[in-house]
Amino acid sequence: MKEEAYSLNSLRTSFTGPSSRFTLELDSLAIGAGDVMALVGPNGAGKTTLLMILAFLRRPDQGTLRFFGSDPWADADGTVKARRDAVLLTHHPYLFKGTVRDNIAFGLKVRRLPEPEWTRRAGEALALVELSGFEAKSVSGLSAGQAQRVALARALALKPKALLLDEPTANIEAGLALRIEAVIREVCRAARTTVVFSTHNFSQASRLADDILYLSEGRRVRFSHENCFSGSAKTDGRLSWIEPRPGAKIVFPGARTGHVTCVINPASIRIIGEDESVAVPGPNMFRGRIARLETAEAGQALLRVSGDLTFRITLSLEDVKARGISLSSPVLLRFAPEVVELIGSETRDTAYDQL
Repeated sequence: MKEEAYSLNSLRTSFTGPSSRFTLELDSLAIGAGDVMALVGPNGAGKTTLLMILAFLRRPDQGTLRFFGSDPWADADGTVKARRDAVLLTHHPYLFKGTVRDNIAFGLKVRRLPEPEWTRRAGEALALVELSGFEAKSVSGLSAGQAQRVALARALALKPKALLLDEPTANIEAGLALRIEAVIREVCRAARTTVVFSTHNFSQASRLADDILYLSEGRRVRFSHENCFSGSAKTDGRLSWIEPRPGAKIVFPGARTGHVTCVINPASIRIIGEDESVAVPGPNMFRGRIARLETAEAGQALLRVSGDLTFRITLSLEDVKARGISLSSPVLLRFAPEVVELIGSETRDTAYDQL
């Protein structure tokens, strides 16, 4: 059986923000040693909160968390050791004043490694992020992308058992971002480092991760956040709907009121022709253009369609070719009300009011 880096059970943590109370709840989560896991979800989904817990910078209110088989909160020494073994790189990393070498050496010094080791590790880490020769450069002269890479090199130099990354390529141009992804995979393979990273980029998650955890409003959901919509539900007693944007209705069965969050499986969304829309009118029909198109495994294509709402859909490569679909192609989408899945706990079935 493969060793587990993290094992979480019945985890729950809450805190009050500027305007609302947020709760992260996970029944269970296991991350294998040496695996790469992506956390995907919209802003406020709980990705950063979970990374803080995995870095042992926030203790959950309830539940159990084990790190390589041990309880990191059992005693103070165990907590310190776990924090040194799990390194978190935030979305906006802080660099200390001084040189690039000063920044990379800081954590090595705290861990009481011999000084000759600082130079070797700094050189290796900077080479990985394509900043060789930057050791003596002042951090005050770095661009945002360079600062992000120095922070990544600082984390890599520590050779942690777990590397936690909050949107690691957010400030880096696309070509270099792909090379940084390759670095993450290389570190994972060579050092068996467990990597957990958050991203808004579904394609990056699919390329890089062994497993993907989709989050929405602090809960695990089955599908990507790109087909996740929220709003205040209205009903006619038989069907209900939300309008994530004015005039853009998502309709689903049943009589519901209150705040609703829903997701639509990308495989449940169809591309239809104009003749079908006239012959069989109905709800959940949206116009848009192909904003992104890329191939996936098993003869599938991943498409992003942008219009009044943005949808992620999957389609066979045969259908893409047969329909002549390409970037910027106008398309008409439809999905049945029955495929809309409601998540969260704030929905209410008004049929119960009659009981």
